[in-house]
Amino acid sequence: MQIQRLCFKEFPDQCVGCPEYTEVHMSQAEEFALLASLGTFVLPRYTGKIVKECKIYHKRKVEYVT
Repeated sequence: MQIQRLCFKEFPDQCVGCPEYTEVHMSQAEEFALLASLGTFVLPRYTGKIVKECKIYHKRKVEYVT
């Protein structure tokens, strides 16, 4: 049985110290390499992105850097 937990922190601003919170910074070159490996040759319209994720509470936010 899974235990339901509540989090009252404002995501993602108050989650930086949590061990379940991660931020992944991806540049345009990394994104292009990923798309090329999938067979899609479209250049992204942004220079990078930041994926903010809380694994235990299933929250995710993607911020695009232009």
